[in-house]
Amino acid sequence: MALVERLMGLEEPKIPVHDFFAASNEIIMGRLTAAEVKAFLNLDQAAQDEFDAIASTAPVGATATALANKSLWVSSIHGIFVLAENGYPQYSTPAEVRSKLGI
Repeated sequence: MALVERLMGLEEPKIPVHDFFAASNEIIMGRLTAAEVKAFLNLDQAAQDEFDAIASTAPVGATATALANKSLWVSSIHGIFVLAENGYPQYSTPAEVRSKLGI
């Protein structure tokens, strides 16, 4: 089962978009690790690989500017999945969502 499909509610168990957003933000803030998030979201290997692909599009660095850019990035990812979860045009298929994510 792939991560995008689970976030869109196309595969079970569905991952609530807001939970994913919160967990992603906690990773950026250093309060959770990616491994911890993958474990509590119960991601299989395909979903973990997709998680890593999405994460690879994030800005890097530890300066205040880099952290601000990471926060904007997480907010952007959140917006994509909110639109996808509700099936809005240009966000209604996994392929469209992956394109928006840059993966």
